[in-house]
Amino acid sequence: MGPSRTWQTSRGSAEKAGFESVWTAELTRSSLVQAAAAICATRRIRVGTAVTLAFPRSPTIAAMEAWDLDELSGGRFLLGLGTQVKRVLEGRFSVPFEHPAPKLADYALAVRDVWAANRGEDVRHEGRFYEITMPTFHGPAQPGRPDVPILFAAVGPLMARTAGTVADGLIGHPLASPRYISEVVVPAVSEGLVAAGRETDACPITATAIVSVGENADAAGRAARLQIAFYATTRTYLPILQLHDRASIQGELRRAFVRRDHDRMADLIDDDFLDAVAISGRPDELRDRLSAWSSVPGLARVILAAPWYGMSPGAERRSIEQIAGVFAAA
Repeated sequence: MGPSRTWQTSRGSAEKAGFESVWTAELTRSSLVQAAAAICATRRIRVGTAVTLAFPRSPTIAAMEAWDLDELSGGRFLLGLGTQVKRVLEGRFSVPFEHPAPKLADYALAVRDVWAANRGEDVRHEGRFYEITMPTFHGPAQPGRPDVPILFAAVGPLMARTAGTVADGLIGHPLASPRYISEVVVPAVSEGLVAAGRETDACPITATAIVSVGENADAAGRAARLQIAFYATTRTYLPILQLHDRASIQGELRRAFVRRDHDRMADLIDDDFLDAVAISGRPDELRDRLSAWSSVPGLARVILAAPWYGMSPGAERRSIEQIAGVFAAA
């Protein structure tokens, strides 16, 4: 079964299981193409990207693609935008990493101006990073929602504050624990909302939780540990480790990552840190553990993300199916 067919099957199953939304990522494949496949396989649930990389695309292209997907879905699409980290953005996408928070804010405003122009408004965008003097072709106004919701992926307080200023929501990183979201992200979003004079509920939070399920709790835990370890090698995410008093493990994690020593990487994630960040265990244990997120202020939803690092595509697909079975209509 090809990737798009796999997406159609799994996302159709998610709708039947009663989930509120499904989300696509951008790792080795396009988040927007996968979103189109998910939209075609569903009728009711929302379909979002978590996330679409902004800077490798022009705002005009992103606006066009998002409007098409929203029309295709009947108004169910959510555009999640992210910057990626410097090493990946420059090394994989050949795009300079510069001023990510203000640049993403300008990007979102440019996208909205393109939508306004497509509706027939006399709009040009002249921002700090983007200038669009011909936002649409001449012709009749195009149909579409006034604005497709734009969500920002955020880890640090600067991006979270920026999301509160201009975005329609925030998507948390899989490494960001309920404690980190509550103590770091939520206050920063609130600062942005106040600074922009927006309503307190204008930027709801979508958290992302690593979820690993299996009849063997140790095996499920190891998969989650390895995923946590992979994320924790990135310097950008050091503040999360610092909050949980785990900053000292990053150096050894990075060395083990270079060696592709997965056993050592997993061993460096202790039980307490595993439980703080992820939800793992046997099927009968997991639903109660999701309740840890219920105390997070302003939480709209939790994306249940299966581990993928070090796993085969087949194993990852089975994990997604198990998660859907455990949390159906939760």
